[in-house]
Amino acid sequence: MWYNVDTYDAEEEAVVQMKNIIGFLTLSIALILTACNNDDDSSEEKIPAENDKFGEQHDKTSENGDDIINILEQSVGAMSDIDSFAVDMNTAQEVNVNDESFTTETEANTEVTLEPFAYYEEAAVVDDEGTETMNTEVYFTDDGFYTYEAFLDEWMILPEEVEADIRTLHTHQRNPERQLELLMAQVDVDNMSAEDHGDHYAVTVSGDEEGLLEVAAMMIDNLDGGMGMVVEDIMSLVDVNEINYEILIDKETHYFQEFNAQIDMDVTVEEGQSAASQQVITTTYDAFNDIDEITIPENIRENAEEVDFEQELDGENE
Repeated sequence: MWYNVDTYDAEEEAVVQMKNIIGFLTLSIALILTACNNDDDSSEEKIPAENDKFGEQHDKTSENGDDIINILEQSVGAMSDIDSFAVDMNTAQEVNVNDESFTTETEANTEVTLEPFAYYEEAAVVDDEGTETMNTEVYFTDDGFYTYEAFLDEWMILPEEVEADIRTLHTHQRNPERQLELLMAQVDVDNMSAEDHGDHYAVTVSGDEEGLLEVAAMMIDNLDGGMGMVVEDIMSLVDVNEINYEILIDKETHYFQEFNAQIDMDVTVEEGQSAASQQVITTTYDAFNDIDEITIPENIRENAEEVDFEQELDGENE
């Protein structure tokens, strides 16, 4: 979901935009693993490590970064063979601005196919009182990039250059060295740990603004159209204080089970004013190789209004 929500206050809109880019990065990490090709034979290894910020306490010993990278490489190899999967994401967010706070919760369900690359997403954003809900839908296929604007009650089609940007990202994700670089750019290997939980590994990663900015810069380098401007525009408003990831990887299949994150950041909402935001993101993966072809209904294609991305951004910056 990468669109302008005109009915939001300035601080809410800035935080919503940052949440959208975090969601995009989260989906990209999943695509990193599914798009890479790795012919190495998979082998099970028990990798105990120090306790993480997400799970329970366990008896364990530390392992070096090479062992953790090996777990990730095994997952790259396994997920390169799948052709589809589903993602369920819950985002709980608390925002503090002007001595006031509000919370939102977002539930998003996404189906993804790799050949051809396409996805469909349904999402609902609920306010802190549980009285208002904003529902959204997104289709991305060879026929275009369509998003449902709930407050306008209409479908929008994003420009071809934005669609091309997303396809460019997907193409670059077929280079395994490039994508491991993208994943590792966020952290120092010394800030990674792993645990053996019996049926799965839990890889924990601690990051900061520098790592996220590196990832954003790498993304922008690959983008020629509107998405590059969006990433650059949003990152200019954000100071990331801390990011902690947890990746759960099935020991038998080496597939992703979960990708969880805790994010603490400040978002500039207007000159001299910022909003503090804390997010907890819980993402689960399933339905591997079980998603049917994703198609856009004919009535949506016929009635969607085209979005002028540059004009939208210019309007926000005025």
